[in-house]
Amino acid sequence: MRHPKQRLHSNSADEIDMSKLFFLILLLVGQITFYSCHIPHDREIICEQNFKTAKDLASKNPTDFATLDSALNIVNRCMQCDSIKIAVVEFKIRLLITLGKYEQGSKFIDSLQSSDFTFPYKKTLNHDNFIALNFASKGDTINRDKVYSKMTADLESYIIKNDLKSKEFQEAFTELSAFLKSSVDSLKFLSLIDSLKPKYPDEERFLNFFKP
Repeated sequence: MRHPKQRLHSNSADEIDMSKLFFLILLLVGQITFYSCHIPHDREIICEQNFKTAKDLASKNPTDFATLDSALNIVNRCMQCDSIKIAVVEFKIRLLITLGKYEQGSKFIDSLQSSDFTFPYKKTLNHDNFIALNFASKGDTINRDKVYSKMTADLESYIIKNDLKSKEFQEAFTELSAFLKSSVDSLKFLSLIDSLKPKYPDEERFLNFFKP
């Protein structure tokens, strides 16, 4: 049988051990909270640094495929950073086109959401462009032209069926005009311009700029 003083001493020791354990738990929780708050911020900083490195590599050696491949590998590490994702996506698309990696490019676009682009229509437009470029690289101009015709129709429909804000309208129409000027006669192009003026009255001056 323990002496009362021994039991008291034992209980006190247990209380001290429990206090230490509780303190360690609080410390651990605090550290986890601290790092969970800082890790995303630190990751964004690293992403921005990597992205800058990739752009510098590509701009200094725009025709060196080995260097562009290195830039592409660096860009792939930036895809999880939301703050710069749209810029990263656009840059990766340019790299893939320059490197002639068209099949990889179309699969890459498939993996993205419309929100990963400056405007929703760009997902389909970029995907189809990779498909067209892949046909062209194989000398298949017939299927290439079919894809370009589809891109033109899709973009025209998007502009007509949606009420686009000025910046998106101007960018979409500028891209559409590049297709139309090479595929339709000037009268049809003028007709399209005039048909859009009632829908986008604030864009009349902008549209007139495209008149031959």
